[in-house]
Amino acid sequence: MAGSYRVAVVGASGYGGAEIVRLLSSHPCATVTVATSGRSAGRALRDECPWLSTDLTLTAFEPEKVDVDVVFLCQEAGFAMEHAANLVGHAKVIDLSADFRLKDHGVFERTYGRPHTNPDLGGEPEYGLPELVDRERIAASPLIANPGCYPTATLLAIMPLIRAGLAQGTPVVDAKSGVSGAGRSKKETDYLFSELSGGFKPYAVTGHRHNPEIEQLAGRPVRFTPHLIPAARGLEATCHVQVGDSSRDALRELFRESYRSEPFVSVRDTPPSTKQVLGSNRCDIFVDYDARTGFAVVCSVIDNLVKGAAGQAIQNMNLMLGLPEDTGLPKDGIWP
Repeated sequence: MAGSYRVAVVGASGYGGAEIVRLLSSHPCATVTVATSGRSAGRALRDECPWLSTDLTLTAFEPEKVDVDVVFLCQEAGFAMEHAANLVGHAKVIDLSADFRLKDHGVFERTYGRPHTNPDLGGEPEYGLPELVDRERIAASPLIANPGCYPTATLLAIMPLIRAGLAQGTPVVDAKSGVSGAGRSKKETDYLFSELSGGFKPYAVTGHRHNPEIEQLAGRPVRFTPHLIPAARGLEATCHVQVGDSSRDALRELFRESYRSEPFVSVRDTPPSTKQVLGSNRCDIFVDYDARTGFAVVCSVIDNLVKGAAGQAIQNMNLMLGLPEDTGLPKDGIWP
């Protein structure tokens, strides 16, 4: 693991970008040398993100001046479409937005209500969910579309059943996320603590933007409903998948075998809590079988800012650089 790779984090003062800076501060082979911000250029990053111990100064994003080995794009939809082409070929690029996650540009336009402005680059990116996508393709790709947090937790929960040919009908997913999944720049009252505290609610109950992303890899329709919970971070997905005649032991053995060699997926014997994975790049999964209805019930928890965003992005970076996949990434959560 000799050598030191230079990293740029574009959008370093947002939750996802700041989390990349935090995690890379203990990475043995990669150092953040460029941190940009569209609204705070010239300020010290530690002033914008006081939880970070860093001497980095935020700069304006000038793609022609970015001289690094890896670029993380941590901006909202549309930014990567505009700038990725200027970076690919000069650096390895990992985009944390949805710009390149959907292969079908018609689906992208219907989902996001805007045309894809860089369709020629659309066939080149690789979807970066290492546990479910060919790692060699991730390693060889110059541009990675980092998955969304909801699709990560959902797909890790349902794909063993789908790939084993057990899934029948339409999987039903009931998912809940902490409010940090909405990003740091939200100003709507819906995201104020006083509005969230003491309750939780569903949103986008049909047509959520992550639905096509889930269905793209699942290869079938998925009934997905997200909820906003009054917590800063953490994400849980309870997935109901009809499998017919089976057993709890058979399903648990399927999941254990599916993820036996995966450093960041743990199959548990009891239903997990989001709290046990906070700060880690782990996904903890519990599976049970309802013999009365013939449904597998799979519960999946992640930290939406780590395995659901920054940690998974670094996991992809490690593969692209030929490093051990778990380099610099935490497997233990923060407790209490």
